Amino acid sequence: MTFFNIFSTMQNTAMIPFWSVVLFIFGLCVGSFLNVCIWRIPRNESIVVTPSHCPKCNKKIKWYENIPVISWLTLRGKCSGCSERISYGYALVELITGVLFAVSYMRIMALHYPISMLTPYLLASSMFVTTFVIDYKFKIIPNKITYFIIIVSLCVGTLFPGSVNRLTHLAGFINSFLGFLIALCIFWAISVLGKVLYKRDAFGMGDVKFLAALGACFGLFPAVWFFVIIVASFMGLIFGVSLMIFKRKRLTYEIPFGPFLAAAGCLWILYGPEITVYYFKLNYLVIRGW
Repeated sequence: MTFFNIFSTMQNTAMIPFWSVVLFIFGLCVGSFLNVCIWRIPRNESIVVTPSHCPKCNKKIKWYENIPVISWLTLRGKCSGCSERISYGYALVELITGVLFAVSYMRIMALHYPISMLTPYLLASSMFVTTFVIDYKFKIIPNKITYFIIIVSLCVGTLFPGSVNRLTHLAGFINSFLGFLIALCIFWAISVLGKVLYKRDAFGMGDVKFLAALGACFGLFPAVWFFVIIVASFMGLIFGVSLMIFKRKRLTYEIPFGPFLAAAGCLWILYGPEITVYYFKLNYLVIRGW
């Protein structure tokens, strides 16, 4: 079966349940790989050469011990060699990735988008998961992740111009590249301006590159970037105020912004376009005085 045949069946509404399950299982497998990235990239370890192993006893993980979610449950969250506890976070990453992949497909079908748009949605979902965990744990957004997403997104936009709502390969590349470049320039300028005015970074460069990668994924579609940045800022504000009230943290306490960007990106996938339309309708009613 060719890719065109597969894409054709994916656009068949009768096949939505089947392909949702397929995407969920595929997402579980990708989530397993993302766990490798989350553990190794911040520690500068290879994600390709070194086989999966227990970080404590170095026991190589057998294939049947590496089945997403199922292996964690059968092993009861422990290494089979040394009984070292395996965090439930591994299974959670796999589950969340699986859900995001399945939901991305269902959302594309519900919004009547071209099926080729599934690829940037899946790339963005993978970036959201890895960014959330790594930035939460290590307070960094690794270049290896954002650069990879940028390069792959530019290639996808060129090979499958429909993924960025264009008709020709050249137009697809230009749209993806402009999405990357304009997002990079806008948020880098905001970062620099914030440093000049407030003597501190408004965004870290990792955050800027994250948003630029998002621009490369979706092309010249500013609604995505600004939805993510506005919602992430709102989430960060609520979280920061909560820390000040309940945890007695000072105003200068540093909170990584990446997890909020990632969470806002997931919200975009789940219900972003509808929230955006509702927001503008609400503003229109306020301006008109109800």
